[in-house]
Amino acid sequence: MSNLDAHWRDSARTPKFFVIDAQVFIPIVLCLFHFRLWTVCLCAVVAMILIVLNYFKLNIKDFLQLLRELIVGREKIVHRR
Repeated sequence: MSNLDAHWRDSARTPKFFVIDAQVFIPIVLCLFHFRLWTVCLCAVVAMILIVLNYFKLNIKDFLQLLRELIVGREKIVHRR
């Protein structure tokens, strides 16, 4: 039986749990199972960071690559003997 709602082009979309992105859902689950002030603060900070990245259409991998590029630079120095 085939599912007509699923298509290969949907494989690139970010996974969501209802309305919440799956990346934000992981700290929320951590907060639910280990309810302390520091986990609530950590959950809020991570959620805000991921919401800002989502606003700029970036994921964590792209953001870390951009951050590395800003720190190190684009050009790679090749040392020859």
